[in-house]
Amino acid sequence: MSMLKEKPVIKQSPLSDPLAFKTSGFSFYSLARKTFVAYGILPILLVLLLVGFTLVEPRFLSSGNIVNVMRQVSFLGIIAIGQMMYLVTRNYDLSNGGTVALSSVICAMVLSHGGASPLIGALAGLAVGLVVGTINGVLIAVFKISSFMVTLGTGSAAVGVALLLTGGVPITGLPQAFTRAYGSSLVMGLPFSTFVMLLVLTGAYVLFNWTRLGRRAFAVGGNEHAAHHAGVNVKSTLLKLMITGSLLAALVGVLMTARISSGEANIGLQFPMESIIAAVIGGIALNGGEGRVSGAFMGALFIILLSNGMDLIRVQSYVQDILLGALLVLALMVDRLRTRVRLTADTKPRRLPV
Repeated sequence: MSMLKEKPVIKQSPLSDPLAFKTSGFSFYSLARKTFVAYGILPILLVLLLVGFTLVEPRFLSSGNIVNVMRQVSFLGIIAIGQMMYLVTRNYDLSNGGTVALSSVICAMVLSHGGASPLIGALAGLAVGLVVGTINGVLIAVFKISSFMVTLGTGSAAVGVALLLTGGVPITGLPQAFTRAYGSSLVMGLPFSTFVMLLVLTGAYVLFNWTRLGRRAFAVGGNEHAAHHAGVNVKSTLLKLMITGSLLAALVGVLMTARISSGEANIGLQFPMESIIAAVIGGIALNGGEGRVSGAFMGALFIILLSNGMDLIRVQSYVQDILLGALLVLALMVDRLRTRVRLTADTKPRRLPV
């Protein structure tokens, strides 16, 4: 009787079989696509920037420069989170620069003329954000006016009021207790503004991931009409987020006032464009309904590192403006490409395992 010989089973490595590699639970292509959908090309840009400036300028990673970067990214990081409050609902905030300027002026006026405590001065500056955010929210949510035009108008009006109050002259003579507490103090070894930014990032993460308001924000940004029919109070959601976003801009005004020891009507005017660039290049969709707090922070960090590195190698300011404008165009192109990749992934038929 002849015995049938069984053929030896050859175990094939997932690397040698493309199909097995895809179905084995891990794929570099899938990982790269998910990362691109979440953050765009930002991780690659950050790595290239860090390596490039480190090779060109040894001072780039010095301890003094790192502390300087930490302070600078605090302001833009908070502003980017405030911009995210608007963008996730498919709106824009072009008033944050004006809010920063007016907040700085009001805070300085209260401190220099009223003899108020640092806390009272800070609260006066934050009140500016409450007013601007309420105006933006009512006009956008209730009267359905374009957020682009509304925030452009309120931002311009805020700068005008700041210039009217100061005559274009910085307000000085602030109490040392204010500048020391909010401008130069350290908390757990970190600059005070950096510590505040970490608190803002944590609060924003909790808001967007673990609260009903955060879920409603993404629902409104994804499809406002569908969210309304699902029982979401769209007006209340928009109003709360826009007030919060403008309060964060006012907070930056207070922190910058303490840092430079004066109230000025021309600070923060670059924030509208920089915050949009930071948010969009960090993966926050311009058409709403999508975004990550970590992406907004990474976008802000990239802009600050880019500006800091160019300052160290003495790139002229107008060249930096050109690069920033080009970066905005790049961010818009990447946002459009990310949308296409995400839609392709959602509509592509999935192959069932056999």
